[in-house]
Amino acid sequence: PDEWWSRWMIASVGGFDNRTLIHHFSGLLMIGVSVYHVIYHSILEKPRFDVLFNLKDIKDFWQQVLYSLKYSDKHPNFGRYTWKQKFEYFGAGFGAVVMGFTGILMWQPFEAMKYLPIGFIQIAGLFHTWEAVLASLAVFIGHFYDEHFDKFLNTSWITGNIPEEEMKHEHPAEYELVMKEHNANNKYIHTDDSKLELDNTENGNIMGNVIQICSKFAFTIIFLLICIWMLWMSYMVLIEAINVYIL
Repeated sequence: PDEWWSRWMIASVGGFDNRTLIHHFSGLLMIGVSVYHVIYHSILEKPRFDVLFNLKDIKDFWQQVLYSLKYSDKHPNFGRYTWKQKFEYFGAGFGAVVMGFTGILMWQPFEAMKYLPIGFIQIAGLFHTWEAVLASLAVFIGHFYDEHFDKFLNTSWITGNIPEEEMKHEHPAEYELVMKEHNANNKYIHTDDSKLELDNTENGNIMGNVIQICSKFAFTIIFLLICIWMLWMSYMVLIEAINVYIL
């Protein structure tokens, strides 16, 4: 909090008390949304078991490695969810549990210490901090790189739909299933919209490619540097934790 950029960020929201209030409210909102999500998709609607990991995900992962390295011309035959999407989905769920539990302990540390040792609260602080860093890396670098810079301009997070050609390429098994059950003009596949999106994409194809290349290059360099820094800092924190709480 004493760094110059941190002081500027805290001042921009009206001081440290306001920052704390926003942080706590956001944490409660995250917990609430997570609980609602689990209840809605587990109880209020029919659960989707195809979102769970299975052996096909391992095969798809290996096939994508071969495809990306040009050892194979065959793209993985993904269904509704790819292995990457499942990884992000359950990673976010795991992160919400860790952040929510440790955050509540840190919010009321003296009340928590009536039932738990002080070392447990301190370790919770470490977990809270580094899970936040990990989540930031996953969202702002991994997710943005894969879903936005790789699919520029990606508007699916606003519209809820993806272009037909993208679905054919990234979710071919799901596309074949949908086309068997529905015609091309139903609520799942908007052919006219996808054609319009493809036409617009072709018009700005050159500029889009330039932006993609520059963005990927910059993010790749940043990603590698942060990974190296993260490994070093994680090692130092682990050594400190072992010395303080174990030895």
